[in-house]
Amino acid sequence: MLRFVLLFAAYAASASGAAAIVGGKTGEHGAQQHTVFLTSRGQDCSGTLIARDLVITAAHCVASGGSFSMNTSAGSIQVSQVVVHPSFRRNTYETHKPSPDIAILKLAAPAPQHLRAARLATETAFPPRGTSFVIAGFGELVEGDRRIGTFRTTQLNNAGTTGGIMLRLTPPGSGQTAGSCTGDSGGSAYRSENNVLVLYGVIAWAGGRAGRNCGVVTGIVLVANQIGWIRATAKRLGSSLD
Repeated sequence: MLRFVLLFAAYAASASGAAAIVGGKTGEHGAQQHTVFLTSRGQDCSGTLIARDLVITAAHCVASGGSFSMNTSAGSIQVSQVVVHPSFRRNTYETHKPSPDIAILKLAAPAPQHLRAARLATETAFPPRGTSFVIAGFGELVEGDRRIGTFRTTQLNNAGTTGGIMLRLTPPGSGQTAGSCTGDSGGSAYRSENNVLVLYGVIAWAGGRAGRNCGVVTGIVLVANQIGWIRATAKRLGSSLD
């Protein structure tokens, strides 16, 4: 997994490509019908179903190439095409500058019926600080344990923007440890609107307190800022966004 260091003086945090959800909860949640688990020989990540045959994930999960699959309770579906956002630059990402760290994956077959495409955010205005999000992914519960593949969620709050295309999310409680970690890269950040989960962001990176990589800050790429590219890519791939 892509790893790098971001300096946030307020947190004394080190950061890395996001992994599993530290402090997350297992069990039934509405996000489970949208958030999916992606596997490859090199790196396992999370993603979000945005059409019957399309998944959005983090660009750094797939930019190096390889063979990818979406694993579900009904079996595995191969990824037939990968489209990385044209403005994503790995060197920019590694030097701590905001980058549209997103990619769209075309599935070789439609997702099983128990999975549903998530509604995409289109409002480009930044939500107020303190706005609550639910993040979802298949990463580690405890940093470093390397056991990934279990769906988990946790609640985080908006702590501000990064470069106008990302948000930093932090735990709601002072001193609380919660957030994305290994295996959660590409996972989902939702807000509830009229009791409907809306995909607002794609998990890109995580930061922790000194000596740790997870549990303090989760960085998400805002979907609404990239909605034009997402729609154009879906059309080019012959898919219909629900």
